[in-house]
Amino acid sequence: MDENKINETPENTENKATEPAKKDENPNKITFFEIFILILLIICIGLYISPNFLLKAENRKNALVQTNASIFTSKALSEFSINSKVKASVVSKKLVEELNAVNKNPFSKKASAYCIIDKCEHNGSVKISPDDKINSITVEAYTNDNILLVRTVIQPPSFVTYTRDLTSLEKQNKKRKK
Repeated sequence: MDENKINETPENTENKATEPAKKDENPNKITFFEIFILILLIICIGLYISPNFLLKAENRKNALVQTNASIFTSKALSEFSINSKVKASVVSKKLVEELNAVNKNPFSKKASAYCIIDKCEHNGSVKISPDDKINSITVEAYTNDNILLVRTVIQPPSFVTYTRDLTSLEKQNKKRKK
């Protein structure tokens, strides 16, 4: 017991009392862990928002394919209104050559925007199928995933049956958002 009292001098007791109060750390200092959590939070928000941007870009491309289909339809109607006795295959070949020089395929720069159904291999192309027996042209536009966007049947003199099927496309977009 006497040894403990000898070690406890007034100088030793003062040092023990002041040691816990001598912290030089700043309480407002940001730690590495907090920076890591902030970076993870920013990454999570970015991943949550990014599918919307990708879907908007794909929807814009689909809208361009629909626009290409409507351009072909209006040009074919004007050709048939000028001369209703012309064959559908002649009109479709003429318009495919003319419009491919002007319009582009939104999904592929190398692919053509319009193609006749026998020679069509590319996604995003407007597929044209002329039928000389009944003198009609069927115009079909598909997405990059081969989902039908628009189907139009043109018969002279200026008769159009227009079908727009977005139900399967809307279902696919809802699945992607989940």
